[in-house]
Amino acid sequence: MRLSTLRNTQQVNTQSVNKQQGFTLIELVVVIVILGILAVTAVPKFIDLTSDAKASVVEAVRGSMNSAADMTHAKALAAGKIKAAGTGQNISVDGVVINLNYGWPVNASMKDLLVLEDFTELTGTSVGTFEHTDATNGDHCRAIYNNTNTATSVAANGVTRPSITSIIVDPNNASGNAC
Repeated sequence: MRLSTLRNTQQVNTQSVNKQQGFTLIELVVVIVILGILAVTAVPKFIDLTSDAKASVVEAVRGSMNSAADMTHAKALAAGKIKAAGTGQNISVDGVVINLNYGWPVNASMKDLLVLEDFTELTGTSVGTFEHTDATNGDHCRAIYNNTNTATSVAANGVTRPSITSIIVDPNNASGNAC
């Protein structure tokens, strides 16, 4: 009886040594298929990051315009330069003459207050419009500065802060792609 127990133990030991370790080919294929499905679902998110980055830059330019306009207005108030444009209302900012309209930069002077590397100023507009140079849809990737104070509007409503807006979405595009 002892001999048969010894043989049974040897058979069990032999089976455990021959036991397979690692992945089978089927398991490996299943893992690759799952990774492929995950990659396909994640790719559209990564593709859209470029337009999101451009839209963020446009928003940053809008914020810079707000800051530049506010700081210029504060300097104009301190200097007493709060009259209508064309009446010698200007101040110097970093050695550059900034023309003012009721204490706010005129539309054409906004470009002198900003350092924009990825933007160009659009000419032929009555407002300060800056377009992202790498935008795929330029009409919808812009920051706009508009000082609308006139003698009539100031007499009726007082001096108003210029409007500073950004356009980053194509309203005709159902997917709402930015820039």
